[in-house]
Amino acid sequence: MDRFTLIKYEGDSVDIMCKINPAWEKLVTIENGKKVLYLRLLKALYGCVRSALLWYELFVSTLQKQGFELNPYDACVANKMINVEQCTIAWYVDDNKILHIDPAVVTAIIKNIESKFGKLTVTRGRKHVFLGMHLNFRADKNLEIKMKDYLIEATNDFGEDIVKSSITPAASKLFETHDNAERLDAQRSDTFRSVVCKLLYMAQRARPDILLPITFLCTRVVSVSNVMDWAKLK
Repeated sequence: MDRFTLIKYEGDSVDIMCKINPAWEKLVTIENGKKVLYLRLLKALYGCVRSALLWYELFVSTLQKQGFELNPYDACVANKMINVEQCTIAWYVDDNKILHIDPAVVTAIIKNIESKFGKLTVTRGRKHVFLGMHLNFRADKNLEIKMKDYLIEATNDFGEDIVKSSITPAASKLFETHDNAERLDAQRSDTFRSVVCKLLYMAQRARPDILLPITFLCTRVVSVSNVMDWAKLK
């Protein structure tokens, strides 16, 4: 961690930390009747805003030492000419996609990265599963993205019966609201928000056809009738 950062522990987490290092017991204080422990963060910790930048800088410097150059149009893509062919690495946080015409080159790149960061989980070939997306890099150079399993999971979580189908996700009644309808109870409200968030994630990655209705549902203080109307649509 390159900046002075304090981390605050409260309650049971204080006891856990003191078991790890009994010397910290003398640093424990009481605030509003709760045990509190303040410690200085020496390494970047997941969840800190600064940690994302520190990780990025560390990963980029590792690739640059191997001869890769950042793509001027996308700072999360790096390229290097190897055996007269371009090797490309694209990444999202700590998930990487490595491309080269020679599989042996890909293997060598993976070993170089593992020498710095440890053993990686690797899948190879044209088909991959990433963040709920089933990716198929087809022979015709098109990318096929499916999220059927993710959709089934969201539908099951919703728990309402689907009683009919619709030819479009954005039916004519989409923007009709019933402001005097009964509000959802806390449990159903939490379920609704969770499912809508899942569908929003899916809409942005594999199902742009449902983006309009899902975006609209994100703006609503939802009533029972709204939810029931939506639940009847596939």
